[in-house]
Amino acid sequence: MVKHIFYLLRFYLFWIFVFFINRLVFVLYFIKELKSAGIKNILVSFVYGLRLDISAAAYLFIIPFLVFVAQLFIKKNFYSSILKIYTCILLIIISLISAGDLGVYESWGTRLNLRALAMLSYPTEAMMSMGSSPIFLLIIIAIIEFFVCYFLFLKLMKIFPAWRVSGKKSFISFFISIVCIMILTGAAVRGGFQQIPLNESSVYFSSEPIANHAAINTPWYIVHSYLSKHFKAGKNNYISMPQAIAQQKLAALYTSYNDSSIPKILTTDRPNIIFIQLESFTADVIKELGGDDVTPNVSKLIKNGILFSNMYASGVRTDQGIAAMLCGFPAQPLTSIIYQSDKLEHLPFLSIELHKAGYNTSFYYGGELGFGNFNAIAEFGQFKKVISLKDFPKANLFNKWGADDATMLTRQRTEMQTEAQPFFSYIITLSSHEPFTVPMKTVFPGDDLPSKFKNACYFTDKSLGEYFNAIKNTGWYKNTLFILCADHGHQLPKNRLFDEPAKYHIPLIFFGDVIKPQYRGTIISTTGSQTDIDATLLHQLHLNANNFAWSNDLLQSNRKTFAFYTFDNGFGWVTDSSAIAYDERAKQIIYPSQKLLTAKDSVSLQNGKTYMQCMYDAYLKY
Repeated sequence: MVKHIFYLLRFYLFWIFVFFINRLVFVLYFIKELKSAGIKNILVSFVYGLRLDISAAAYLFIIPFLVFVAQLFIKKNFYSSILKIYTCILLIIISLISAGDLGVYESWGTRLNLRALAMLSYPTEAMMSMGSSPIFLLIIIAIIEFFVCYFLFLKLMKIFPAWRVSGKKSFISFFISIVCIMILTGAAVRGGFQQIPLNESSVYFSSEPIANHAAINTPWYIVHSYLSKHFKAGKNNYISMPQAIAQQKLAALYTSYNDSSIPKILTTDRPNIIFIQLESFTADVIKELGGDDVTPNVSKLIKNGILFSNMYASGVRTDQGIAAMLCGFPAQPLTSIIYQSDKLEHLPFLSIELHKAGYNTSFYYGGELGFGNFNAIAEFGQFKKVISLKDFPKANLFNKWGADDATMLTRQRTEMQTEAQPFFSYIITLSSHEPFTVPMKTVFPGDDLPSKFKNACYFTDKSLGEYFNAIKNTGWYKNTLFILCADHGHQLPKNRLFDEPAKYHIPLIFFGDVIKPQYRGTIISTTGSQTDIDATLLHQLHLNANNFAWSNDLLQSNRKTFAFYTFDNGFGWVTDSSAIAYDERAKQIIYPSQKLLTAKDSVSLQNGKTYMQCMYDAYLKY
């Protein structure tokens, strides 16, 4: 029996070594980013990560252990063959996870999780979402990882030693060994005998987020997030104070609606409304927001419209941004409410409110509606006309992602010619999405990602310029308010950190002849969020915005100015004079780094915790 125990121990240690290789690959792949963390933190990440590796290995050990027990009672020796098949399958999966994790982290700044895996139901779009990552290189890495690990397995795990349970003495030895192994395996799975089981925050040790991320075991993280979703779905993990107190503090962040405190910027109460959701349009590509001069046509709109210059995206992806803008509901970390139809159907929708007020509604997107669950948005938003990828001839498609922005905008403006007024048309652009391939001659030379990204944004801007030139003489143009806002920011072109406020800084522009002349060319610099658009617009139309409880009218003179955003590990809180980012797992401020908290930062932290707790409580109750 001793030989068998050592056989199992070798198999268990084999998985520890597999996860060591996974972490080593992650560290080497992101060595430039990890340099800022220092060599000490890099080495320590292997030590802290060992806790999750031990737990993950214990999960993978359970099935072989059960088969092992059965083998000891059966004469025919089948254990070695089953173990080889089992290990081969798992190594293929883990190698693919490891490579996919590199691509996801490079594009999103988060380790591979359930939300990212959900994209795989649309593999083409998922691959293009990681277009900034070298797919061929990742495939090579996966293949090398598999063969290195499988070679090690063949060297470590020889033929299973023959021995069967027979007789009282061998049965007692067997029983004691099995009980001990079960106890130790259970302890390894939960991370020890302490009261609270192991979680990913248990391996957080540094003020440098990427060092903490390096310590995470991705296969363990995926399994843990799956179990948490299904068995802890109703739990608010962001409670920092009694809920009644949190609600009081939240209420203090909002000012009661007062019509007299809001300037009326429109010449009419019922303009047509065209809302253009700009894919990945970070402030870093807009000159007026301190970015590069990439979007000359947007600059023209700004000169003749209203620019909200201190706006922030609510989340990191399009699915979070569209819920924030159309429903006024903030983004949640690790998930998005639009993927949960039972919750989504209870959210307020700007399109529904406008339809009640007599607007004809339409939804335009050049891509696949199922990706990002836009089909659910279109359905629950009760849009009367929905145009998507299936409505564009394949001959007009420049790439597999969908119809380019010029093609899609041409269709929308053509169909508006016969649309009954007033109308509300929601447009989603996509050409500035990865992999940044556009039907245009290169404007910003270079094969690097920042140059590709700027070219893609330039193409969208060019398409917007052509769109506005084409519609300015139509009968409906002079009675139309145009709203342009990005769905989220981007780390490109300035390689922003994934948690820093500048990555979430986005444009919001109101434009059109329906804006009173005295307000054209205005820049409003108070801090705001995507969620604030709904109340701002509805109040201008003299419509009730009470259903949009999280929306804070950007034009109300006595409003509290703030923006809240989330990322997978925590939240950010921005005001006119302060900006912080807080890591919920590490329980520490990660932006600004290496800095003592000011009094304003401390207030921002408390407000952010309050907002996170109340927002997630509302999310759970939908």
